[in-house]
Amino acid sequence: MAICARVPIFCWWKEFETITIVKVLYVALKESIPGAHGGAIHVWEVARQLTRRGHELCVVAQQREGQEPRETLDGFEVRRFKARSNFLLFQLEPKIRDLIAQIHPAIVMERYYNFSGAGVRAAQHAKLPSLLEVNAPMMDPPGSRKHRADQLMLGWMTRMARAQAQAAQRIVTPLAVTVPFIELRHKVREIPWGANVELFDRSRLDRNAVETLRARVNPRHKRVVAFLGSFRRWHGVREFVQVAQDILRERDDVLFLMIGAGERLDETRETVARAGLKEHIVLTGAVKYDEVPNYLALADVGVAPFNTAVHPPLQAGFYWSPLKVHEYMAMELPVVTIDVPGLDRIARNEKEGLLYPENNLPALRAAILRLVDDMELAKKLGKAGRARVVEHFSWQKHAELLEQVLQESRAG
Repeated sequence: MAICARVPIFCWWKEFETITIVKVLYVALKESIPGAHGGAIHVWEVARQLTRRGHELCVVAQQREGQEPRETLDGFEVRRFKARSNFLLFQLEPKIRDLIAQIHPAIVMERYYNFSGAGVRAAQHAKLPSLLEVNAPMMDPPGSRKHRADQLMLGWMTRMARAQAQAAQRIVTPLAVTVPFIELRHKVREIPWGANVELFDRSRLDRNAVETLRARVNPRHKRVVAFLGSFRRWHGVREFVQVAQDILRERDDVLFLMIGAGERLDETRETVARAGLKEHIVLTGAVKYDEVPNYLALADVGVAPFNTAVHPPLQAGFYWSPLKVHEYMAMELPVVTIDVPGLDRIARNEKEGLLYPENNLPALRAAILRLVDDMELAKKLGKAGRARVVEHFSWQKHAELLEQVLQESRAG
């Protein structure tokens, strides 16, 4: 884990041996929590783990229909504000200022969005330190939709992004390249995302619940190859189904389990139905976060067939701290994924999984079948993956390192 590899600061966390318990206002105006997608899970886990470490957290999220404007969840407070649009999140700054005046936080942490910045600006107004959490490129590359939109707006999005980075005392991100402003890179601290290694733990699952699920999903006890995540094009949904169909033409002892939902779910269901493979490629639809481990417990292999060609920001490496890979590893599943820089630091080839050249579907097929046919190897890689994620890529470890950056931010 090369947390400091891309920034000119080394072992920054060692400078702070004692930690002061602080009140943190965590502004995540685009997210609705609780939720099952990556952003919502990230916010939830960060708040939960910092709370467990003794800090007082107030999370500001977006209010959806049927949600209370204020409640306490898992030990931390949630305040919800209604947004007219995700393109107008910056207009919520007056409400953030009022909240700061009410609860008197010691620091403000904001999850970065293109059209936000309400948290860091409100902190600046209140003369409070702030921390910007960046989980995607602050600016998309040339040729992308957002880049074209920024050009039409005469660089307004770029100016908003730079202003947020300038206002914050520190910036945390899985990869420093997400921050395009070289003159501000000294503020960056790399911290990878993680897995909930307590929830995603085979030894803690309700065995009766798992077996009941197995009887429904996989009554013939076939080898199970799992896909977990949002059904988006760049997640490799089509590639996974294509390889599954290819394998199923020759074999009847493998079940493909697709866990999750998203924009390509209906298309995928239609494809599977037309091929007459509904009993061989099982689509669960949306699954509650705390039920996902039971589904993964049915699997023997976890696949993450990302396709960077269809989503330019991926080529900067920004999603190479993916939740699904961490969660596969936490569940002792060998990982099959693409061989790209960044991702290969998490699941390493022949150590915690098998990596294949991106978009090489015969190589993806071969990697899946190798693990399906060699369960001794699959279990060996899976156990190594669990050990690695517990040591380096848990939400507990993320919170420990984040705590140090909060301390550093307050120190100036």
